[in-house]
Amino acid sequence: MSIIRKIFISASSQNDGLTRRILSDLPNLTPEILDDDDDLSGRDDLSDAKQVLFLTHSKGDVVKDCPGTSKDYLCCRYRVINQTQNCPLNCTYCILQFYLNFPATVIFTNVDEILQEAATKIQRHPKRLFRIGTGELGDSLALSGSRYFAECAVEFFAGLPNVVFELKSKTTQTDSILPLKHGGKTILSWSVNPQEIVKREESAADRLSDRLAAAQKAQDAGFLVGFHFDPILSLPNVNRLYLKLCDAIYNTVDPARIAWVSLGSLRFPPSMKDAMAERYPKSAIPYGEMIRGIDRKLRYVRPLRVSMYRPIYERLMRVPNPPFVYFCMESPTVWMDATGFSPENNNHLDFLFADNLHRRFPDRFPIKPEREEYDHDCTL
Repeated sequence: MSIIRKIFISASSQNDGLTRRILSDLPNLTPEILDDDDDLSGRDDLSDAKQVLFLTHSKGDVVKDCPGTSKDYLCCRYRVINQTQNCPLNCTYCILQFYLNFPATVIFTNVDEILQEAATKIQRHPKRLFRIGTGELGDSLALSGSRYFAECAVEFFAGLPNVVFELKSKTTQTDSILPLKHGGKTILSWSVNPQEIVKREESAADRLSDRLAAAQKAQDAGFLVGFHFDPILSLPNVNRLYLKLCDAIYNTVDPARIAWVSLGSLRFPPSMKDAMAERYPKSAIPYGEMIRGIDRKLRYVRPLRVSMYRPIYERLMRVPNPPFVYFCMESPTVWMDATGFSPENNNHLDFLFADNLHRRFPDRFPIKPEREEYDHDCTL
């Protein structure tokens, strides 16, 4: 059942195909048309942004570089399409519920313009492989408006030679995606945690076993898949729980057809700690022993992070043709301590992604990446 209780539509979005599809899913709600998008700000009748949809057109760039946190941490040069802003899943640790302060969940409905923006920016650098996805400011598949955009994007990016498109989710809402002609260019990815953590901290998301079953269906349909261990939480028996998770993944899907796996530990702005404790009083997350990192975010101390990362990394690499395993926003020191290797810089890490995809899946990514093409910054 949908949690949406109100719908507002910008006058510019009334006749968009995406708008019509969203409204057809919510026939019992009467939308309110806004002549001015600013009319939504300051209203006192909107108490929960997750229950309010605002359909409108984007007014600036939607396709951007992922907002890396600090030059002292390695950033993988991921690109994001912020077509949906907010998420209905209510994970206790999610920064979006404290970071986004608009009174509604925003969905941009000018699909063709957004996709053309992405194509124009990507085609400026035809010799560079771009990794781009929709899961930065909202789950890629949890809302119907996100899924409908994803359907269009999957088929659109199938025709671009130098892009890999990722849909990242904690749901199993893939039925409309699996039959699409994706040209091998779409990665279906799942954020994962041990079921013990899913039950306590991700209660509105799908069960781990259901996510893994969805990943298996995606592989059966010809998609490569990905997994994101993020955030890894420091809890009793942490290593046992996450090694069990690694085994569950490899026992369900073919490791040779996993494009990548990311590892990242819990981190959040200090201002979020008290708000998290107030909103989720049963969660133990706000009370973990953390320090303020170089990026001013609270995170576990480095030795603890390494002690969590190293066994997970070693277990994931213990198969023929393992996936590309990387760390999200970690220092070169942590890379070295956990794996014995560190990329030289952000551009080198970007190259390593492209090189790994080409070597492991040359039929899908036939363009051999040249290191010199990645030795300079390339912003969107």
